Amino acid sequence: MPSTTRPVRAGILSLAAALAALVLPVLPATARTVTAQNAEVHASFSSNGTYQILCPQMRWDLQGTLPANPTGLASRSGTDALGPWTEVDATTSDRVAIIRVYHQQPIVLFLDRRTQSAPNRHPFPRFAALPPGLEEFSYGVNTFAHYQFGKLGAQGPWVLFDAKRNAMVLSPADHFLVADMKAVPGGKVSSGIDPQIRALPAGFEHGTLLVLGRGIHQTLDTWGQALQTRNGKQPVPNDADVLLNKFGYWTDHYATYYYKYKQSLGYEGTLVAVRKAYQKLGVPIAYMQLDSWWYPKQKGNSLAAMGVNGATVYRADPKIFPKGLRAYHRQLGLPFVVHARWIAPDSPYRHEFKMSNNVILSPKYWNQTAKYLHRGGVAVYEQDWLDHNARPAINLTDPQEFLGNMAHAMARQQIAIQYCMPLPGYFMASTRYQNLQTIRVSDDGFRRSRWDWFLYGSALARAVGLWPWTDVFMSHQLPELILSTLSAGPVGVGDPIDQIDAANLKRVMRADSVLLKPDTSIVPTDATFQSDAANLEGPMVASTHSGNEVEVFAYPRRDLPKHVTVPLHEIGITGQAYAYNWVNHTGKLIAAKGSFTMPFANGWAYSVLAPVDAHGIAILGDTNAVVPLAAKRFQVTSGNQNDQITVTFVKGESDVTLTGWARQQPHVRAKKGSVGAIHYDATTHLFAVQVHPTDNTAVLRMN
Repeated sequence: MPSTTRPVRAGILSLAAALAALVLPVLPATARTVTAQNAEVHASFSSNGTYQILCPQMRWDLQGTLPANPTGLASRSGTDALGPWTEVDATTSDRVAIIRVYHQQPIVLFLDRRTQSAPNRHPFPRFAALPPGLEEFSYGVNTFAHYQFGKLGAQGPWVLFDAKRNAMVLSPADHFLVADMKAVPGGKVSSGIDPQIRALPAGFEHGTLLVLGRGIHQTLDTWGQALQTRNGKQPVPNDADVLLNKFGYWTDHYATYYYKYKQSLGYEGTLVAVRKAYQKLGVPIAYMQLDSWWYPKQKGNSLAAMGVNGATVYRADPKIFPKGLRAYHRQLGLPFVVHARWIAPDSPYRHEFKMSNNVILSPKYWNQTAKYLHRGGVAVYEQDWLDHNARPAINLTDPQEFLGNMAHAMARQQIAIQYCMPLPGYFMASTRYQNLQTIRVSDDGFRRSRWDWFLYGSALARAVGLWPWTDVFMSHQLPELILSTLSAGPVGVGDPIDQIDAANLKRVMRADSVLLKPDTSIVPTDATFQSDAANLEGPMVASTHSGNEVEVFAYPRRDLPKHVTVPLHEIGITGQAYAYNWVNHTGKLIAAKGSFTMPFANGWAYSVLAPVDAHGIAILGDTNAVVPLAAKRFQVTSGNQNDQITVTFVKGESDVTLTGWARQQPHVRAKKGSVGAIHYDATTHLFAVQVHPTDNTAVLRMN
């Protein structure tokens, strides 16, 4: 994940001081001021209670006033997980208000440290206004945290940016599920704790994070990396477990076998038949998702009662699995992803364990449950309905106890976690738990109406180090299959046994079920953010990358445009590149600083951009695959004399066709494995060569 680290540059500090002198509020002659600053930020506290954050290069100014004059001011320095810092502190009768400025990053941390128990009033920070003229983007406190322009959600993060893509992100730094960020009429904004919590105890501390940067996504990613670093979470690889690494089958809402099965086979037999059908077609599934039908519920397996039907006992329903989950795992021979709801009113758990609303807090329950799931072959635990039914009480302890005890128990059994129906706070809270790896970011059943929602939700997921899940779709849905693969997260379908599109599926996976994905999640470009903020209703353009190759997916939001033109610099390419239209198999060399056109067919477009390297070659990869240059298939190293390409095969694969563009016919030699004759078109400059492995590997040199 990219980060922004800038050394303190000579001259910037003096500039900040000069500009601060112009905009600092007028202070009494006796007022004292303490300051902290880095290359991007000048922060100050004054003895009359005023505080200021000045961003001189962007000419942004944030000012606030404490509810009482401080009895003391201090400045101190130190180091934490984010690096060295200097902070300014203002002490009042019941709190210490702190502004911490990091020396080497454009990051400011506000801390509201309570020294005495007091009513939950007067949040810190509270600014008189946000800088004028900034576009506003955030996520609503609602199911799946729906994105919103022109509104600032109560849990954050707030993403604010100008026409030059200077950006700031403001969010809670902790207590994510009870945080309360307010933008009130008149322009005042604040960051504190949900007012349903009436008092804050002595020793309580709440943080607010401010991150500055250039580029909307760059700043959002820097913010997310700061949260991860602060909470000690390491990057999660996009092949971290079976859910992320391999293709699987889902039985959730909108899937074929959601609360439904072939009567002649029963649920157990139906899913065994599903596995055999995919295996026979050469697209084996590597895991099976069991949705809420797999455990007993208050009102049984009634679809009509889904929204009020909590779990009574979180164990395999003996009516479905008469021999239990462990026995069925052995029969099916696949690991499970298992769904979980909330606890029903009539559940015996309510008398045995500590509850918070409809969820269990007790470590004993979570340890017992995790051990049971591990013995039953479970690889991933999916906690659903987090927006309401499975949301703990709003207080200072229960949310963290619920999520923490869940995560720690599952981690001890090497079970990963996925959140479903999350609020924005759950995205940020995930930075506390290493085994929280995936998250649903849009509504049930992936289809055209979900695309925008999914892509903007993926921006938040990517920032905080999660891999987004599109939700289930059918294998014949090609654009959904492409977008799901480009998410770099899970890819799974819910086909009927007799309607599997194996040809489509083979374009996103190897013969061993390993997914051929990009390196990071596809998200809207900065230009799309700006267009949507201005309500221009222009096409959606989203991109990701595999090494140096860039994948771009686009579609119109209105019927008028027949194509979209994308500048290379919008997708991070600075030199020449070959633009390959994946849909119609045509391409064009694009000059440095140029643009390429994506014509819409059937309501969408997909292109792959391969930069031209120093040898005059643009390596596309296997253009039959959705991600032609996926790392699980190709590794490319460009040297002084030639390009070295390592191609990975698995059992059952005999050849792959390598395609690319070259100024002149390239020379290809096999260092390991073998290659066929190279086919080069002098008109299009496209080449293709068939590659064969030795011991599942081929190593080529090309110049």
